[in-house]
Amino acid sequence: AECMTCRAGTYVSVANKGASDLEAHVNSAKHKTAASGESSSSEVAEYFVIKTDTATMDAARGVKCEVIEYFVSETETTTMAAARGESSLSEVAEYFVSKTDTTTAAEGTLAFHSITHHNSYRSMDCTSGLLRKVFTDSVTAQSAHTKTEAIVNAVIAPHSVEVALEALEEIPYCGVSTDGSNRGAVKIFPLLIQYFDWKNGGLQSKLLEMKSTPNESADTITQYIKETLEKKGIASKCIAFTGDNCNTNVGGIRRHEEGRNVFANLKKSLQNKSLIGVGCPAHILNNCVHQGADTLDVDIENIIFKMYQHFHIHTVRTESLKEYCEFADVEYRSLLSHSKTRWLSIFPGIERLLQMYPALKAFFLSQENPPMLIRKFFEDEFSEIYLCQMLSLRCVFQSHIQEMERENNSVVEVKKILDKVHTMLHERKINNFMPLKVKGMLAQKQKDGFGQRCDHFSAEVQGLYSVCLGYLERWMAPMEEFSTFMWMDLSEMPHWNDVEGCIRHLAEKGVEIDDVKCFDQVTNLKKFIEKSNSDGDFSDLQAHQRWTKFFERSKSDDFHSELLKMAQFIFAIPAHNANVEHIFSLMQAQWSKERNCLSVDSLKGIMCTQYNFKHMTCKDFHAYLMSNRRLLEKIQSSEKYAQPHKED
Repeated sequence: AECMTCRAGTYVSVANKGASDLEAHVNSAKHKTAASGESSSSEVAEYFVIKTDTATMDAARGVKCEVIEYFVSETETTTMAAARGESSLSEVAEYFVSKTDTTTAAEGTLAFHSITHHNSYRSMDCTSGLLRKVFTDSVTAQSAHTKTEAIVNAVIAPHSVEVALEALEEIPYCGVSTDGSNRGAVKIFPLLIQYFDWKNGGLQSKLLEMKSTPNESADTITQYIKETLEKKGIASKCIAFTGDNCNTNVGGIRRHEEGRNVFANLKKSLQNKSLIGVGCPAHILNNCVHQGADTLDVDIENIIFKMYQHFHIHTVRTESLKEYCEFADVEYRSLLSHSKTRWLSIFPGIERLLQMYPALKAFFLSQENPPMLIRKFFEDEFSEIYLCQMLSLRCVFQSHIQEMERENNSVVEVKKILDKVHTMLHERKINNFMPLKVKGMLAQKQKDGFGQRCDHFSAEVQGLYSVCLGYLERWMAPMEEFSTFMWMDLSEMPHWNDVEGCIRHLAEKGVEIDDVKCFDQVTNLKKFIEKSNSDGDFSDLQAHQRWTKFFERSKSDDFHSELLKMAQFIFAIPAHNANVEHIFSLMQAQWSKERNCLSVDSLKGIMCTQYNFKHMTCKDFHAYLMSNRRLLEKIQSSEKYAQPHKED
């Protein structure tokens, strides 16, 4: 057998003396010399790593071949010692390349880690010094804030967009959504795209661009969207635009085709008459409950805001309220504020007000000069009844708004939620519904001689339901075009008549579906649904996840090709603007008071990294880097410094 230590064609025969032959070879001078060289190999590696920091920096600039030559020429005697074990130069090269990749991946992961956990770039100066201090035997991942920022802005963020664009090369449709957010005098518009990629998890939402615009006019926003889509080469794939329901975006409730709004302008500029416009349905429900509350005699929204302002920075008043809570045997809790643009916050505010109602009433009525609006509110015998009635709307609006704003919802699911809310309001109106607690309080007021006021309150409740229903019906009208797609949530067995209607609708949009192939594929879909219904988890999946499972289990493209066209079309339509609102929330966390000089370009890099890789942990990202040679080379390259984006 060949000796693995001596190598070089050294063979040992054990035919004569067996184990004694092996002992004789091990004790030979040749074997001892080779073994001595092999045992020193680890020290050679350490010598290279410690001795050649400057060369390693050159490796980070992408000149690995020159580094290997440096190692060989600079340490010739040591290399010859290693060669006694017959280690080839290619193995030495691979060793140093792998060491460089490990360092690069660590730097990239730390940059990703700092973004994911909302750390500033400046914090990397401290982190780098700390790593050198704690891990004195390692040169891995010691990049300061300049390098970290360059990695994020010039490598990771552009790569996150490239991944989406590469996926879209094989996907025919996408939709866009945007909205504006003010940061002082700066107006920021993130642009998101949505598409269906069943091979990578189903419905995908990615941040494509983020830009500061001089104004928020319809023409400016349209030009921004058009230029971005054309620059990325996906303008012809865009089939839908989603924004909030202001006139600038979709032209109001009537969707004015000739008006100066983004939706109408995009139709013209993209030369797509079939472009679909979607107003955010979450805003519809927010505005619906707001419109209904405005019909009541009591301005509950203003009352909550006034009470919060009365206490939130006044310690003396708060301590006095605590004494009243103790006297009324009510647990003290901080009052909640309310955002005028987010009606989800009104219901927790009403609930907190009701929990502390006896103590608050006693507190304000005992004050000499309380705010007049609050005094009148607590002097009104029906104030608590109004609060209880409004709180009863929580199960109609709040839970459904939260369900609607769930990530990766489709227009099919959103349409279903709107229909459900409409049905609930309609039933309440027909039955003149009021909670038992409210009815009990009204009965007591009747006994106390407030019969006329009780009748007026009942009429107000009917008016509230009528106004909510009227508003909802008007704004749901543009969503009716999605009725033909309702079977695509796969909650029930599809009927061919429904699928046929969907095929006709898509034909009007320029999407050709082979109905002959589609009929057989629907048969396969029915078999899949029948088998999946026995799985309890299937019913808990979102619509796009159900379709993804169907495509994954399908034997070939012939079994689902036409159904895939339908899914790619319907799931490319952004169902709401909540994803853009999510970007704004991330912006607030990153663009904080401590980082108030963050540039828009740096903010764009941070947002693209954080949002486009939102489902990836730091450990997952490290594994992702180690498996992506091209990305590692970009991090190593000095080109990332070509256009530095610096934090002031």
